[in-house]
This record gives sequence, C-alpha cells and structure tokens, in this order.
Amino acid sequence: MEFFVSGKSRIGFRHIHPFLAELVRTLPALLEPGQLSDEAERRFYPVPSEEEDLHELRSDWKAFVEPELQEHFRSARDTVAADLKSLTERKDGAFEFAIPLKHAEAWLNALNQARLALGAELGFDEKLLAAPEPPDISDERGLTLFRINLYAFMQQCLIEQLE
Repeated sequence: MEFFVSGKSRIGFRHIHPFLAELVRTLPALLEPGQLSDEAERRFYPVPSEEEDLHELRSDWKAFVEPELQEHFRSARDTVAADLKSLTERKDGAFEFAIPLKHAEAWLNALNQARLALGAELGFDEKLLAAPEPPDISDERGLTLFRINLYAFMQQCLIEQLE
C-alpha cells in the first residue's frame, strides 16, 4: 500500500492488496450508529463528572456537547464513505482510491474514531498497541490490532502530507 499525491488538491492510496482494501472499505461501517460497543461510546462521549452535585453539568453536556460531537463524527464518516466510492480495482488486482485534500481532516477524524472504537471494544492497552512484533491475524484480537495499525499508517501519511 502506497500513499500518493496527485497535483495540489488530491491525495490517495494505491497498490492496495485486496485484503487491505476490504479493511479500508469497511471503515465507515465501524462507525455507524448502533455499531459502537458500550466501551467505545464511553470513550467518545465521556461523562464530564461523576460527582452528584454536578448533575446540571452532565445534563448540559448531554444536551449540548454530545449532539455536536455526534454530528461531527457523522459528517466525517459520511465524507469517508463517499470518498471510498472511488476505491477501484486495477488490472493487476490491486486497488486504489483518491480523495480531495480538503477531506483529509474528515479522514483523520474517522480513522481515529475507528482506532479508538476497535481498541476500546477489545480492551487494548498502550503496551499491546505499541508492541513491536507484527500481530497474528489468525484470530480476532490479532486482526483487530492489525486493522488499528493499518489505520494508524493511513493517519500518519495524511498528517505528514498536511504538515
């Protein structure tokens, strides 16, 4: 999988193995309402305080902050889903897609959401996420870790381009 820049307004990935293409293609589905685990929901929408005397703060958070966060997340997911419609298979069997550079922030948001959701769902900690050895993709935990690392690679490419 290779990151590329096309002119001043488009970026993308090419030479994507079909296995990786499927992991990228399913990115928006991970973020659909109702798909997030309770752990991921708590990670995305944390309660500002558990203290009893701050009930009003929690109420305001639920009424004003969470809906805006949900809309921001939805917008990023929808942008990524629309951009992934350009994911095409080349004659050599590899895939590629390009996205407008102006969508990079939405991609960073969605990739980060997906990584956080996947990590929270399986209870991954920093030690596991930073392990130097490649994950064993023959089981769910290893495949999830591989997916998190793939999305991190994509984020790194986007961040370096934006800098």
